[in-house]
Amino acid sequence: MHKGGWRPFWAALGAALLVLLPLVGGTVLLTRRMLHTQLLAQTAEPQQGVPITLPKEDDRMTVLLCTAGEQPGFLLLYLNAPQNVCGLLAVPGELTVPFGDGEASLTRCYAAAGPARCRQALLETLALPEDTFYLALSPAVLEKLASRYGAVRVGFSGAFTTEELAALGQTGNVQTLSAGEASAFLTGLDEAGRIPPAHRAAARAAVWDAFFRQDLELLPASLPDALRAQSSALLTDFTAQDYARLGEILEFLANRAASIRADALPGAWDRASGTYSVTEASRAAVQTFLNVSPTDEQASSASEP
Repeated sequence: MHKGGWRPFWAALGAALLVLLPLVGGTVLLTRRMLHTQLLAQTAEPQQGVPITLPKEDDRMTVLLCTAGEQPGFLLLYLNAPQNVCGLLAVPGELTVPFGDGEASLTRCYAAAGPARCRQALLETLALPEDTFYLALSPAVLEKLASRYGAVRVGFSGAFTTEELAALGQTGNVQTLSAGEASAFLTGLDEAGRIPPAHRAAARAAVWDAFFRQDLELLPASLPDALRAQSSALLTDFTAQDYARLGEILEFLANRAASIRADALPGAWDRASGTYSVTEASRAAVQTFLNVSPTDEQASSASEP
């Protein structure tokens, strides 16, 4: 009787399990599917109420970059995060600027009084923003900073005429240059003075254009720290806060694939006197450099999260 009495119990338990197990399994599968669907929805759509960092109106910076040496080079750098533009304007060293009680070339101004005085002279000559920074470094320091990013691929067909390229032993083909090779080429460019300053400045702009186009994504995380590490070898009015701000602006530009535009300052070149003077074309070029309008695509992307 005792042994036989267990049979109805086991039969009832088995029947209950046959009913309950599919229900429990189905509930578990349904719950997992619902959680997976919610996770996919959260991944595909931005969460409501989460702030998205966008550039502010003052996320912009103008810098006069001076390369020291016997033949110093000058480049204006304009970083504009709201307009998503990185502007480069190479300035010939022969440019006539106010100096003392008269005038002098930008190169002579640099040799006699340094980058701060060059900045002030260009503020007067080109109507640059009052908050323009200056940053001067030697070719050796520049090469050390730039070499970490590797060689650049650059062509000079847009900077020189065919005859000038032949005189320099160059072609219009794109070539790969290390930081040292690019610096040596620009420093020793046309020592005889046969090539107009605007063309030499255009070559400098082409090298910097290639550098920013090819390495923009790497700059936010590395360039400010690299400049800080070389601060003792720099002549600049940058502060610690300015280096941080530079990194933030570069990050905005890198994340949004900024438009990079490079040019050389036009002007009137008097070969006999060796002077390069500002013209209406010069002023127009500076205004374009400082007030670049974003393309329709950039404008629409800037308004989107």
